[in-house]
Amino acid sequence: MIKSELIVQAAHWLERFRKIILWIILIIIAAASLVYLESNLLINILAKPLNGIQLHFMTPSEGLMAKIRVSFLGGLVIASPGIIFLVIQATGPIITKKIKKLLIFVIIPLSFLLFAFGMYFGYTLVLPTTIKFLMDTSDGFMKPILSANEYFSFIGSLLFCIGVIFELPLILIALSRIGIINSKMLKKARKMTIMISFVAAALITPSSDAFTLIIVTLPILVLYEISIWTIVLLEKKDKRKKSKGL
Repeated sequence: MIKSELIVQAAHWLERFRKIILWIILIIIAAASLVYLESNLLINILAKPLNGIQLHFMTPSEGLMAKIRVSFLGGLVIASPGIIFLVIQATGPIITKKIKKLLIFVIIPLSFLLFAFGMYFGYTLVLPTTIKFLMDTSDGFMKPILSANEYFSFIGSLLFCIGVIFELPLILIALSRIGIINSKMLKKARKMTIMISFVAAALITPSSDAFTLIIVTLPILVLYEISIWTIVLLEKKDKRKKSKGL
C-alpha cells in the first residue's frame, strides 16, 4: 500500500512539473518573440560599445541566428520573474505560505532588480573598457572583422556573469538563513574575498587597466559588506526572538 501511494505521489509530481516546464518554455518563447519585434533596436544598443566597428555575418543564416540569440537572451531576462514564480508555485506544500509570499513579493523582485542593475552596470562601465582593450590588442597590424553571432554571444555571457555577481547579497543571506555560513565567517574571509574579487574582475574583464579592475572589484566588495551587515542584523533579530521565547 505504501509503495503504491508513493508511486501515485511521484506520478502526480512528475505531471505537475511537466506542466510547469511546458509553461516555462511557452513564457520564454512569448518573451523572446516580443523582444524579436524590437531586436534591431536592441542590437543597435548592444553594438554601441564597438564605436562604429561594423559587425558581419559569415554564413547566410548567421544574421538571423544573431537576432534570435539576442531575442532569446532578452526574453530570458524578461521572463525570469515569471519562471521563478512558477517554480515556487510548483513546490506546493514543501514551503509554507509565509515563505512563498516572502519569495514572491520580496525576493523575486529584489533578485530581478539586482540582476538588471548588474547587467546595466556591466553595459555602461565594464563592456566599453573591455571592448576597447580587446580591439587595441591588434596594435594596428590586424583589422578586426567581427562575427555578429560571436559578438553577441560574448557580451551576453559577460553581462550575464556580472548580473549573477550582483546577486551576491541574496545568495549569502540565503546561505546564512539555512545555517551554512554566518557573519563571523564572512568577516574573517574579508581578505580572501578581496583577492578573489580582483581575480574574478581580471577574468571577467581581460584588461590591464587598473582603473577598470577597480571599477569591477569595488561593487563586489560593497555588495559583500552589505551582505555581512544584513546578516548581522538578521542574527540579532533571531537572538531577540529566542530571548523572548525563553
